[in-house]
Amino acid sequence: MSVERCRVSLIALVASLAIASCAQVEDPCKTKSRVVADDKYCDKYWECDSGQAVQYDCPNGLVFAGKHRGVTEGCDYPWRSNYCEYPKVQINPPIGTEHCDWLYGIFGHETSCTRYWTCWNGTATEQLCIGGLLYNENAHSCDWPENVDGCQKHPLCNEDPNGNVPLGKSCNRYWQCQGGYPRLQRCPAMLVFDRRSLRCVVPPTEECDVPTTTPQPQEEEDVKQGQQNSKRTSNNEYQDGQGQGRQRNRN
Repeated sequence: MSVERCRVSLIALVASLAIASCAQVEDPCKTKSRVVADDKYCDKYWECDSGQAVQYDCPNGLVFAGKHRGVTEGCDYPWRSNYCEYPKVQINPPIGTEHCDWLYGIFGHETSCTRYWTCWNGTATEQLCIGGLLYNENAHSCDWPENVDGCQKHPLCNEDPNGNVPLGKSCNRYWQCQGGYPRLQRCPAMLVFDRRSLRCVVPPTEECDVPTTTPQPQEEEDVKQGQQNSKRTSNNEYQDGQGQGRQRNRN
């Protein structure tokens, strides 16, 4: 076979591969949603615009999840589901700002195991894990200390890994450290937590009188916050930002 014929054959092969690759992307103008995922890159998608298929980029750090899905513009966190499985990859490089590896995402704190950062369009907001939980970078949420590598000992239990620790101004609730892990406890009926002896005693004490059956407002708020934050995935903080206008990245 001549060199010229080999060259023609090679060009034809490359062209056929390119056509086959393009054919894998469904025409969004022929679908009900008018939006389809890119076949190679999970942070890109195609949308029908004036009868033409136009490619768009997800906000930096997010991947395409589907129309009306995800946290914004049909895009979501890569770890949320199987949105970005092999062989698909994120093609756009990270754009980092202070505390944010990408413009959008949830990231661990640089110095604290109980805090983390939520990033929305490059703006970082510091969040706090309460209820004795630590931030788990693998789960992207607050978790029990024993599930968090490198942060097994909670700061609350630094002084005594098996001691008791007062809970703010509460008279009947306290933290009980068990091997360095804090657990929220309540004193038995009609007893109060003594901040000096660090145990439940018969009232009154210097800080607490005879307990009532109705929780104090501040204590009730602390407990409510702990329940709401104990195992959340931390995407609700962003809902306020979803309504804000943002120019989509069109290729």
